[in-house]
Amino acid sequence: MSKQKSGSTSFSVLLTALLTALLSVGAGPLLAQPATTQPWFGVSPAPGFDPTVAPVIIGSDYGPRPAIVPSGEENDTALTGDALRRDLEAIVDFSKWSRETNEVGTGQLWGRITGLPSGDRTMDWVEQRFNEAGVPDIERQWFNQTTDATLWLAHSWEVRIHGSENFGPGSRDVILESAMPADGTVLSQEGLTAPLIFVGTARAAELEYIDVRGKIAVQHITPKGHLFLERGPARAKAQELINRGAVAVFNVVDQAGNMRMRDISNCGGPCFNFGGQDGRFLEEVMDAAALAGVSNQLQATLTLQDEERGGMRASNVIGIVAGESEENIIINAHVDGWFDGANDNADGLAVMVGLAEHFSKPENRPSRTLVFVGSAGHHTPGLNGPDQLVEMNLELIARNVLTVNLEHVAAMQINPARTATNGVRDVITDAGEGFLMNGLSERSPFIESIIREGGLRYGLNFVSQASTYGAGDNPDVESVLLQLIQGNPLYHTNGDMLETISTPGLERVARFMAYFIEQIGVAPREQLE
Repeated sequence: MSKQKSGSTSFSVLLTALLTALLSVGAGPLLAQPATTQPWFGVSPAPGFDPTVAPVIIGSDYGPRPAIVPSGEENDTALTGDALRRDLEAIVDFSKWSRETNEVGTGQLWGRITGLPSGDRTMDWVEQRFNEAGVPDIERQWFNQTTDATLWLAHSWEVRIHGSENFGPGSRDVILESAMPADGTVLSQEGLTAPLIFVGTARAAELEYIDVRGKIAVQHITPKGHLFLERGPARAKAQELINRGAVAVFNVVDQAGNMRMRDISNCGGPCFNFGGQDGRFLEEVMDAAALAGVSNQLQATLTLQDEERGGMRASNVIGIVAGESEENIIINAHVDGWFDGANDNADGLAVMVGLAEHFSKPENRPSRTLVFVGSAGHHTPGLNGPDQLVEMNLELIARNVLTVNLEHVAAMQINPARTATNGVRDVITDAGEGFLMNGLSERSPFIESIIREGGLRYGLNFVSQASTYGAGDNPDVESVLLQLIQGNPLYHTNGDMLETISTPGLERVARFMAYFIEQIGVAPREQLE
């Protein structure tokens, strides 16, 4: 027993002496040694940002399903996929012009922006196309921005993660190029530098043990379908982090590629969204820094130049094809879009223009008058196209029996792939289009039967349940409103590109809408109420 006690005492003395020696020389430098001789702990850097490369695998081995053209409709040339695709490309070109000319600041943000030249140029094109299509009655209706309303525009920005030799030799500063400042972000001219802290998904159970005061909180967001559905939860969590003392919030969005994303805003303080690859790099570096004992040395500097712009003006373009009755059907599509905006909403606009050309031909004269609207849209505060449509056309609205809004209609279906890039899951298209919601503002067995028959006739991928869903560019009318809208994972990102739009899908929607309009045109009024 005495020997065992003596051995135990000797071990304790030795351990105490060792700890004393470590503390005497300073344990910090010993623990801070990087676990690798490579920069940034050996973490693979993000590939940077390229607005010309789609973040989706689009294979050529199995192309999209061809459009269904029922017998007797072969000569409806305005509704063919090729014709619609040409208009789609022309519309997206206005967004590319915005980027190439640095319409907004240094060109990090672009689009078809209502109130700016890109929006006006797109409306010029709509007016020109209506003329070329033979639409007999065309009007450009201008309006001014509502007093005190402004559009927040980020002109230039940078998110810089500071390097250190403690992160591995040669660990130089890294700029996260997919960074996108959220609407409502304000920074001083000097910018903001602060340490980083990871907060997981920022649930209350996680934050209970985390002190974010004076730090940049990094929260991880995994979209359920697409980022639109995360707006509310992500915003609420970001606001809570700011309320707890965080000086800024980083939203790391778990999506393929390295996209800029504009769909989370008003965080209550400085807030930036990040693409999948930048987010993966940042989180892996934070993990490695934690293991190396140097988490407290991770810092970022944020800079931003922005503007609140007011006093702008914009327009709607209206094309009227007179029918046998003065009662009318409105077919609306908004023109504005962030980034390339191929699905939001160049495809809807292209289909609307194709329908205007189709029904302007004498052989396709409609039973009820058709009102085609290229809408200024809803992205620019104080320049709302649907509101102005109603306010400036009270007689038309009084004769309206049904309204259609075409909002994101022909994007390819996007699925998780079996492959990954640097640990971020890739996504891949298939042979169909993404699901299409057909929201009716009021349930109507009669109208729903037309939708059902048309969907089967042309092969549309409708969701399986009827809905009254109506978020989008919808005018405030008393008539029943039908909206076609997709839930695209690339919504409000720079990944919403031409390559992701299905040409047969454009034709499917256009032929369906022509069929729907014809059936509604001859329906008794009481069936539409």
